[in-house]
Amino acid sequence: MSHYHEHGNAYAEILATGIDDEHILQAPSEAGGPESAGKRTRVTRITKKKGELLTEDEKKANHIASEQKRRQNIRTGYDQLIQIVPTLTPSQRSEALILQKTVEYIKYLLMEREILEGQLKDANR
Repeated sequence: MSHYHEHGNAYAEILATGIDDEHILQAPSEAGGPESAGKRTRVTRITKKKGELLTEDEKKANHIASEQKRRQNIRTGYDQLIQIVPTLTPSQRSEALILQKTVEYIKYLLMEREILEGQLKDANR
């Protein structure tokens, strides 16, 4: 029995109802879990009136803010994968492991879909 079959009920629920965007795909800080407490910080960019140029310090601050936002978005994406893929746990923070197990899970779902499509064709004959 594969390790995916241990989570059969969860898979069946996801396949039957779809992914609940309000809960599974939200940022961890919005989920309210203990692992997300205090993780998210608001980063604001400096803006000026049209025609005014930014100083070097303001440009640097904007660059830092943009980079922090980019990194937060990547972290949020990995946190979403941890929530969606049943064989991952919040303690598994290796990006390589998260991607590897996500690919395995997608392959499993594709295989399950193929099987279900075959069963549907057989039932319609």
